[in-house]
Amino acid sequence: MNIFLGGNPLNRNDDKTVIYSQPQFMPPLTKLESFPKIKKNNVTQFVEHLYFLTMERNGFSYFYPNLETGTNLCRFEWHYDYLGKLYELRLGLSFKVTNSKVTDIGYYVVPHEHYENLEAKRDTFSIDGQEFDKIKTFISNSVNEAVSRIDQKAETAFNILYYIELTSPAVDVIELTENIKILPSRLVNGKVISAIIIHELGHSYLSAKRFSDEKVNLVCAVMSLKIHKVNLTNIQKFPSHIMPVDKPFNLSDVDLNKFYPDTKADIPGIKKHINKEDSDFINATFKAIFTCSCPKTKRTITNMLFSYYSARETEAINKTVALVSYVACLDAIAKLYCSEIRDKNGSRKALVQSIIQLLSLSEQESKIDKWSKRIYNDHRSSYVHGANIRFEEFSQNMDGKNFAGLPKALPVESKPVSKQYEYNSDYEILRKVTLVTLLRYIESTTCVSLKTEGFDEINFSGDSVPEAHVGMVNNGWVKIT
Repeated sequence: MNIFLGGNPLNRNDDKTVIYSQPQFMPPLTKLESFPKIKKNNVTQFVEHLYFLTMERNGFSYFYPNLETGTNLCRFEWHYDYLGKLYELRLGLSFKVTNSKVTDIGYYVVPHEHYENLEAKRDTFSIDGQEFDKIKTFISNSVNEAVSRIDQKAETAFNILYYIELTSPAVDVIELTENIKILPSRLVNGKVISAIIIHELGHSYLSAKRFSDEKVNLVCAVMSLKIHKVNLTNIQKFPSHIMPVDKPFNLSDVDLNKFYPDTKADIPGIKKHINKEDSDFINATFKAIFTCSCPKTKRTITNMLFSYYSARETEAINKTVALVSYVACLDAIAKLYCSEIRDKNGSRKALVQSIIQLLSLSEQESKIDKWSKRIYNDHRSSYVHGANIRFEEFSQNMDGKNFAGLPKALPVESKPVSKQYEYNSDYEILRKVTLVTLLRYIESTTCVSLKTEGFDEINFSGDSVPEAHVGMVNNGWVKIT
């Protein structure tokens, strides 16, 4: 069984009691006297809300799916205060979901100590009738609350806090929407960190967070269009939420340094920062996507953007895999922008025409076509169909002649440079062309100008970039001029 640790960060206490989980042990069930009838199309939401209610109360949720029979056994457990002990009893609810129907419903009440050692003998444990009625009411109330949330509109807004790592610091607050703000960066443990606050509606902190999680990743993806590196980070000493979590507040009245414990505002040695032009671009791009009136179009653009972002996230580790993500982004654009050409002549031809039309590069059609053949055949297809990686990942020896670690611009027997040099040239073109094509597609779809001037200088023949290798002395520095 896969075990995930979580819980409600707003419901903490200092109790040090050891809590035992027994996912493989199912106590005997007693039939629940009453259970609401749930419509088939509401079963998924009901289980979701019951899960959130359980986690909000720091309980346990177990799911035992059986793909062969098409059933899923769902089990929820809560701790129950009894005889002055916070975790004296474990209350459980269990049912099966089959074809969107809830069946085999039952509940159980087990002493918590039973979970410590299932084999140990123990004295008979009794609960007086009045308390037992309260226990059944507790379980029924949990079920009814989950049902009520199905049609109940979430009206409570929670402040959800994230941290991102950047290569270029933000010097001012960047307000993407009224409810999404990026705070000025600080240097934390040698990393440039910015806090992001998302004010999100939900029935609870946890249910709100599931909606804000995608939004913060969308923020990172949009920022990656301008910033060399941006990704979510998790630093343990940081608070996991803002107090009060369910109250709006004005950042101008808040000490921003409180979001960055034990650090200073100064970031020495970093000259480049997110300037007004950068923040305006990030703002315009995010709003163009986030406020898109058509949900289907918004989802399509978001998928393309995440494909681009996944390439940016991956390329420092594995360029071959990143290349496939870039191509996937362009293919997704071509599928919609040049659908007739794609149906008639295939993905590569549609990709070429999409680039030509969106970037107005008809005079370079032959060069783009030749470059795209290398991208599809030498790179993408070679990896997808033959598992060949092209950028010296894992220090692999490509063909017995080109070894990783040697200069890529080193002359070889039949050419002035190695294959890896040519591959890298193709890759740099792909990175640039994917960015610009994606931005132009967003512009054409949302009718929002993103000021993409200056992105268009792409040489599809490849630039002959000089290469230098500096041997570092043991004690001291080398200044490159």
